[in-house]
Amino acid sequence: MKMISILIILGCLILSGCNSQPQLDKTKSEFVKIDIFTPSGWSLIIKQDGSGQVGFGSHAVDFAGFEKNTFDFSDVIQKLEPKLEPQGSISTQIAVSLWEKGETSVNAKYISDKTLVGKFFQKALSAITYNKERIEKIYKEKKPLSFQ
Repeated sequence: MKMISILIILGCLILSGCNSQPQLDKTKSEFVKIDIFTPSGWSLIIKQDGSGQVGFGSHAVDFAGFEKNTFDFSDVIQKLEPKLEPQGSISTQIAVSLWEKGETSVNAKYISDKTLVGKFFQKALSAITYNKERIEKIYKEKKPLSFQ
């Protein structure tokens, strides 16, 4: 009887050890794209590979792309994420959407840090080559971060 008890206890310990796999961190998301929209009508899209596009309004001729590795995607996420607020308004704040892999829709969050977002726009604008003259002209006329 003593031997059976030992075997049962040993079996339970082995089985419980098999179930002690490390838990995956479910809170860490795998973002693949960032959309940034300003109240003045500008948008900046940054993809996971650091490429993307920047532009104004909704006309295709008012947008230009930039090559991969222009941005360090994880660095942009680390700088944006702690400053995002779940509530806000596109009329007074910058709307940011962080897209996870496989998502078809996402709720925008809001940020008021014009300096940080301004640096992202400057970097994107300096990296474009196609349509640069047109985008820079619009930029001078309608600043991305000119709002109250």
